[in-house]
Formats: sequence, structure tokens, C-alpha cells
Amino acid sequence: MLNRLWRLAGDRFNYLTPTNRPIGFAYDVNGKRKRLYDTPKNPPGRLIAAQVLAPEQEAELLAYRGSLNPAAIGRQKSELQVMLLKLAKDKAEQLYLASFPSALPDIHKGIRVKAS
Repeated sequence: MLNRLWRLAGDRFNYLTPTNRPIGFAYDVNGKRKRLYDTPKNPPGRLIAAQVLAPEQEAELLAYRGSLNPAAIGRQKSELQVMLLKLAKDKAEQLYLASFPSALPDIHKGIRVKAS
């Protein structure tokens, strides 16, 4: 289940989320250094703009990116997260209930009686 969630998160971040990259520094009027960033682009857009891929790779990348549906990815992610929360809740309740001592004696150990 976690593998499916990571795959969805990776597809969303690596194909659909634009990020900006640092490109250098500038100085403001007080001499303080300020970081400069380029315009936000998603990673496939950066690869295509850099022209480092073969035409077949570029076509494959564009086809895969085109096949992704952001709304469906979001729905699937939320469904998986809800299922994981339910599983974690059940396990946490079991651990919580197991932390209380039982009112009944443990029959597997037997009952000890003082010999007089």
C-alpha cells in the first residue's frame, strides 16, 4: 500500500509540480545577498528545454506525462491515506488496550499457592 502511495506522490511531484531552481545571487541596496530563482517549470519541461533527450525518449516522456490525471492521482492518494490511517488506528487501539493489565489471572502461568 505504501509503495502505491509513493508511486503516486512521485508521479505528481516529478511530472506535474512546477519547481523553481536557484540560478545565482544578487545584492540589494543595503549590500545584503539575495537568492535569484528562475521561472517555475516541472522536471519534464526542464529536460525538454535542455534538449538532452533522444526524440524517442522525449516522445515517451511526453506520452507518460500526458497520461497522468492530477485529479485521479489526488483521489487515489486520499483513498490510500484513509486506508493507512484506518490500519494505523486499529493497531494503535490494540497496543493501547494491551497496555492495561488484565483483571483476570493468567491461566497459562497457573495459580501459585503458598505451601504451609
